[in-house]
Amino acid sequence: MTLYLKNLLLMIIFSMAAGFYAVPPIHADVAVFDRVTTVKTPIRITVLTKSRFFSVGGRLVDIYLNDDHLKRILTGGDGYGYLKYTPPSPGYITIKARSGSDSATGLLLVMTKNDRAIIIEVEEGFKGAVFSEEVKQSSLKAVKTLSKNYKIIYLSRYAGKSITGTWLEKQSFPESVILSWRGPETLTALKKKGIQLHAIIGSAAVISAAAKDIENRFAFEKTKDGTTVKDWGEILEHLQDEPAP
Repeated sequence: MTLYLKNLLLMIIFSMAAGFYAVPPIHADVAVFDRVTTVKTPIRITVLTKSRFFSVGGRLVDIYLNDDHLKRILTGGDGYGYLKYTPPSPGYITIKARSGSDSATGLLLVMTKNDRAIIIEVEEGFKGAVFSEEVKQSSLKAVKTLSKNYKIIYLSRYAGKSITGTWLEKQSFPESVILSWRGPETLTALKKKGIQLHAIIGSAAVISAAAKDIENRFAFEKTKDGTTVKDWGEILEHLQDEPAP
């Protein structure tokens, strides 16, 4: 099976598991992108205004952080709008964008310089959980345990934030940010924000791209650039007992 067909198949599988082929998807004319940064490190809040499948610029958008109004912005001709924000303290912040009667939410994770992050590529890391209740419970237990000592960052290569987020919520995985994978630049951008990238779980291709940035790399398939594991129990054994810095 070619890589394209494999990715397409996984996207369809996650879409079906999330229920996107069972009910019509929620229509929204504004989108908010999840972000990660560290305390007092500026972040660019990004929104997109659109009409169904096409971006629409020149729309006013009100930005709220945890229900507190921050500012009104105007999207550009490409439909994107930006707002610089410097978080004063760590934690999760809900970003809400409202344009007319349309609204959407995103998540901002603010870490301290001592926090360590574990990155999970959802499509590869949890593909076994789609088919097996036993695998799902094992992965769910592992991620919940790891989230006590690490900040979890989810990656989506092709399913997208909406499908990925719906599936994660439906399976009761810990809530956190979902970033789109854009190659090594995704990791470089996180490191520039002062984020400690402690471990990554994903496909052989993704952990290979992370070889220069992340020491602990795990895959459920054969790889020369990380550790091949058979299940989430092995990952837990590798990571849960490591001392904090």
